[in-house]
Amino acid sequence: MTVIGPERQQLIGLAYRLLGSVSDAEDVVQEAYGRWYALTGPQREAIESPAAWLTTVAGRICLDLLGSARVRRERYVGEWLPEPVPAGRLADPADRVTRDESVTMAFLVVLDAMTPAERVAFVLHDVFGYPFAEVATVLGRTPAACRQLAGSARRRIGPARATEP
Repeated sequence: MTVIGPERQQLIGLAYRLLGSVSDAEDVVQEAYGRWYALTGPQREAIESPAAWLTTVAGRICLDLLGSARVRRERYVGEWLPEPVPAGRLADPADRVTRDESVTMAFLVVLDAMTPAERVAFVLHDVFGYPFAEVATVLGRTPAACRQLAGSARRRIGPARATEP
């Protein structure tokens, strides 16, 4: 079974939202696909949902990177800001570019205030619509713990929304 296709774009979107870097997101997806293709044929056939398997692997790779990224940022001089995602074609670039960039940057800054586990729970559940049972598989926690992580993440977003003009 080949799993190249729409899953790749979704995985890049997931990894980007978790990491805040397009290049890191692409690296994560490349690593996840590398692990997929390293499986033997029978191992791949035993996986009921390749997309779910890839999401789980990519989420765990992101968690590992987030842990190490915090260490790198502590040594970085200056304020760390996530890299904005390159925009696609816009209907009216003069009107939309500034707004789209500021919304994307604000979202990424709020995500950075979350713990890695909160970020994964929030992005997978609230952004991509994964049920908490699947989020729990990615995080290696119970669904109830993942609900609490997502709730904590939502509370972090609440104050950020209150300060918007």
